[in-house]
Amino acid sequence: MVFKIMLLDKTSAELKRYRSMSVFGECGFEIVGHVFDLTDSLVPTAKSKFDMLLIVNRENSMIAADTLLSLRRKRLDVPAIVISFSESARDMRDCFLLGALDYIVEPVGEEDLAASLERASKTISESITDREYSRAVDAALSVLDVSGENTALGEKLIEFLMKVKGRASTVEEAADFFGFNPDYFRRVFKKRFGVSFSDFYKMLMMDYAKLLLSSGHYKVGEVSELLGFSSSDYFTRVFKKITGHLPSEYRK
Repeated sequence: MVFKIMLLDKTSAELKRYRSMSVFGECGFEIVGHVFDLTDSLVPTAKSKFDMLLIVNRENSMIAADTLLSLRRKRLDVPAIVISFSESARDMRDCFLLGALDYIVEPVGEEDLAASLERASKTISESITDREYSRAVDAALSVLDVSGENTALGEKLIEFLMKVKGRASTVEEAADFFGFNPDYFRRVFKKRFGVSFSDFYKMLMMDYAKLLLSSGHYKVGEVSELLGFSSSDYFTRVFKKITGHLPSEYRK
């Protein structure tokens, strides 16, 4: 995983120092740019340009809270870590209330920064996987007829898919969730939706894998692990069999 950081600082005084810190690369981050303010032209494309903001508060320029407030008003959920040259309990409180992932006061040690970046990496990764999984579920459900007599079954299916988010599942687990024995569940699902649960679930997971790969954040091996495969080679074989393509063809 590699996440892109945009440094937001009213000066460029510390840019070289931050970029020279090996801790960013070691924690899976890369500083891809520096801006003096978060202009309206930058905000709409934030998600495509960077994954996180590193906001620097100067003693005479406490910009973090105002920046986070501006993002909230625009309904943009951009993760941010604040580095401050002034220790202000009020500013720290405001930043955390506005969603800052962390607030670090200079001088910044690499150990403290590493701990902060590791927490940020987990938060960002969970946000990405949640978003892409929801997109994959929506796409998978769109091809099923979940209206009429299938409405209740469809709603139960959504509950199950959300329950097993983030891990691999089985027909047996699904049947147990629905309160059926596996054979009966297989028959009912196929009769109601025209596709077996196994095929439906495989396509859902492969679509999820495509979205993760296309996001540019995950390597093939990392996606394989996220989907619960025993090895990336096995994942590649299954992916190729179901989609007709290699996972690497979707990797940005």
